[in-house]
Amino acid sequence: MANKLAFINSKGGCGKTTSIFHICGVLSKLDKKVLVIDLDKQRNTSATMMMNVPKENLPGKTVFDFLKGAAPAGQATGMALFRNRGNAVPKYYGVDCMVADVRLESESGLRKTDGVKIGEELDRFIAERGYDWVLVDMPPSSTVLNQICFSYIVNYVVIPFTCDMFSLDGYDDIIEKIKISQGVNKNLNNLGVFLARYMESCALDRYIKLQLSQRLCDKNLNKNDFMDIQVPLAVDIRESVFYGRPISYYKAASKSCKAYENLVSEIISRIQNV
Repeated sequence: MANKLAFINSKGGCGKTTSIFHICGVLSKLDKKVLVIDLDKQRNTSATMMMNVPKENLPGKTVFDFLKGAAPAGQATGMALFRNRGNAVPKYYGVDCMVADVRLESESGLRKTDGVKIGEELDRFIAERGYDWVLVDMPPSSTVLNQICFSYIVNYVVIPFTCDMFSLDGYDDIIEKIKISQGVNKNLNNLGVFLARYMESCALDRYIKLQLSQRLCDKNLNKNDFMDIQVPLAVDIRESVFYGRPISYYKAASKSCKAYENLVSEIISRIQNV
């Protein structure tokens, strides 16, 4: 059975798209087959995942068409192509992307979506294609898409944070949405928070890390929602996205790559312990 994760934060610029891109690279090097679903109307994840794909090979339909029952999942999904070195021809490494659509901004157009049917059709598609992982990029704010994704698509939630004064503002709201969806999806679990774009040399970043680790630890329940993983704010992470190469294919020996490898290992460990 595939591990199905939603990446969400109530604010933009927290590293969702970048994290998904680099996590795909780590998983592909572990010989895992990955499906990325972009539910964000901004389409940043779709553009990043498909940047090396010729225009004529892009999917003819989108995730919006799939959610509306206007197209099967396969017609909205295309193969992502990565470069394993700077001058290499982009190749397929087992990562696919169900692309987004600006029409996702229309909550009224999605309210009549049959979540049960969508979940069942998606599960069949995942099984047919043999995906090991499904990574969903969630929009900063969409009540309808949150409900569809949490209730019928994913089993796990991961929350990337940045070290700023607004980081905790939307956390309680996300947790409340998770609790509501657990009424429908009993298998939904919050795997926790990790810090993206982290500066170890910055006292403010270290302070926020400490505050998060203390706030998100519930000793009474023997539970810690804080993942002690910090992805650095590093040039190589930005460069690798620009060049269409996940960090594991760009600078495999870097601290940045090690951070994403540690993040994947932590996610796997938490899934096994749920």
